[in-house]
Amino acid sequence: MEPDFERRLIQSMSGCSSLSSSPFSSPISSPSPIKHSDRFIPLRSLSQPSAFFIDQEQTHKGPMIDKKSSRDPSTTTNTNTNSSTNGTTIAADRTKDILTYQALLQNEIFGTQIDSLYDEQHMNSVYANSNSNHHHSTGTTNQPGTNDSPISGGINTQGGTATVNGPSVSGVIHTTSISGTNGILSQSSQQRLPYTNTNSNLLRTRDPNTIFRYSARRNTDDLHYSPYSLSPLSPASIRLLRSPRKQLRKIPKTPFKVLDAPELQDDFYLNLVDWSSTNILAVGLNASVYLWNANTSNVTRLCDLQTESDTVTSVAWSDRGQYVAVGTHKGIVQIWDATTNRKTVSFPRHTARVGALAWNDYCIYSGSRDRFILQNDTRSSKQERKLAGHRQEVCGLKWSPDRQLLASGGNDNRLLVWNQSCMNPIQIYTDHTAAVKAIAWSPHQQGLLASGGGTADRYIRFWNTLTAQSLQCIDTGSQVCNLAWSKHSNELVSTHGYSQNQIVVWKYPSMLQLARLTGHTFRVLYLAVSPDGESIVTGAGDETLRFWNVFTKCRANKESDSVLNLFNKIR
Repeated sequence: MEPDFERRLIQSMSGCSSLSSSPFSSPISSPSPIKHSDRFIPLRSLSQPSAFFIDQEQTHKGPMIDKKSSRDPSTTTNTNTNSSTNGTTIAADRTKDILTYQALLQNEIFGTQIDSLYDEQHMNSVYANSNSNHHHSTGTTNQPGTNDSPISGGINTQGGTATVNGPSVSGVIHTTSISGTNGILSQSSQQRLPYTNTNSNLLRTRDPNTIFRYSARRNTDDLHYSPYSLSPLSPASIRLLRSPRKQLRKIPKTPFKVLDAPELQDDFYLNLVDWSSTNILAVGLNASVYLWNANTSNVTRLCDLQTESDTVTSVAWSDRGQYVAVGTHKGIVQIWDATTNRKTVSFPRHTARVGALAWNDYCIYSGSRDRFILQNDTRSSKQERKLAGHRQEVCGLKWSPDRQLLASGGNDNRLLVWNQSCMNPIQIYTDHTAAVKAIAWSPHQQGLLASGGGTADRYIRFWNTLTAQSLQCIDTGSQVCNLAWSKHSNELVSTHGYSQNQIVVWKYPSMLQLARLTGHTFRVLYLAVSPDGESIVTGAGDETLRFWNVFTKCRANKESDSVLNLFNKIR
């Protein structure tokens, strides 16, 4: 090493010279001409964090933003409302750049063969999770009732921390949490590496006594790398830099519609909201059931139980959207025709309130506080089956998509799985430590069942009912009230009660938080999915129904217009 270069390098590491804020720039910045060496020595001193991390304030001072604000006066008025969203996006991009730089250093120094990163949704969720954890730790959480606006939400991005994963050595994963302004450093071993490693022989020693040695199969991606390339980077680093960035799916943080629902009960064990396949919403309010047409916004009252001195405890639409099952406090199950607003049949067979209902073709299954599940055929007045397996109130009932298995959750902290022929449950899960109301079957994977526990449990658990095994679980930090899968993507939404009252959109199976929606001031006890699978409606004890756009529709594969496709054109 030349003496002049070594002297300047020592000065820069001791903090005597100014360093560029870009992590990709050279560690030496001097106005005088520099004699570059043929060796690259990375700077490892953390005395000046600006040498490693991009300054967030400089990203706001770009010329494009100034021009846009000068041309459009309305952008200045919306600065405060969009500051949290812009801050989250900028921080996610900044975190991705830091991870790319760290992975690049590991490729060139340790030969780790890192060639791709996770998508920006993971980076945004990592930033949002760490940001929310930092926000709660400082004791500045929003208290219920402090915001009188019916629409509120979003993630606070001021003073948050972005989690950046560092190198993995000998199977131990080190993570570094970097504050946006303070440069706080901490270590943890709970996060996964945010990139994939394609080198299967990393940190492995070969047996010297092996007689036959076979060369590893050559990766097809290496064929695009020329051995005569003048680039100093390895093939993995080139693929890393050329990897495309996926567009971040933006989930609106505010509901697109809010409806008043007076006398909507704040009871965890009730199910008072359901959305039909004909795009009509049924809501049970005290002693009445109201129907809201999502196409015309017309509201009609289906029934009134006040004359019978009874109240509504559950509602459920039939599969075809013609009949509505109404469970009452006296243990009666009534079937109403929504087209004629007339009651067709009634089943007064429970001795306590009916809090859960589930349809299977023309049969209605009802779960009650009397601990029993009854099967009734709406075409006749006879009782089909009486299922006894719970020790306390049944508060959740859901049929699998193929209508072969019925999952029931109860206040006895147990999750049971039934079939159509056996009188006893075929599977019993006892891992929850609180009441199991939130139940959802996956429409994408056969036998995949998700369940959520109450205040004392707070876990979302996934079960493989084909093998009767537990797959994974995640602590949500609050009471799980409802679960629902997306019809078009491998995502699910959960609503929560004590103590955060939030709505969370998850990516399965990584269980990354895609969005965290707030706005309800009470427990989000009710949830229903629209028939197109794009929107959801939530209800709470604050007597409001809020409609959210959380899922995306399925995109059909576009047919190729190539002349080589023989099936596109008629010859």
